[in-house]
Amino acid sequence: MIIRKFDEKDRDGVLKLISQTLYEIFKVKPKKVDIDKVLLKKGGIFYIVEDNGKIIGTIGIKKHKSEVARLKKMYLKKSYRGRGLAQKMYSKAQSFAKKKGYKKIILSTTPQMKAAIKFYQKMGFVKYRVNKRLNQIFFSKNIYLHVKNPPSKMLKFIK
Repeated sequence: MIIRKFDEKDRDGVLKLISQTLYEIFKVKPKKVDIDKVLLKKGGIFYIVEDNGKIIGTIGIKKHKSEVARLKKMYLKKSYRGRGLAQKMYSKAQSFAKKKGYKKIILSTTPQMKAAIKFYQKMGFVKYRVNKRLNQIFFSKNIYLHVKNPPSKMLKFIK
């Protein structure tokens, strides 16, 4: 399995994976599925996870504000869950965010995505808002510790 940058030739496979995942959760065929064009523009990135030529996962990250990135389109095919792949996907996205100088990552999901919520909390995300009208839960995570003049023993833990 490899995690690599999205290529336009991946579009059909990505859309199929997202549609299948949303159907599993909501039990209705999604009316519209797209790939956020902002992810593909300067400042954002969209990764796919591929196994033997088949797209089994996606994750994107884009600029939200100057020091805040937004996690988008994190999906993993059901039969591949529970193997540590989601952590690897998230780690790749977080590394990208750190390299770009972001200090926080935010995301939104729906209450129906219980496994995703559990995963995000395991990764250190904290719920900061609920919008019942839009059926959305918002999470955030600080990805940098701010310590002035840390002792040298702490440096290895901060990195």
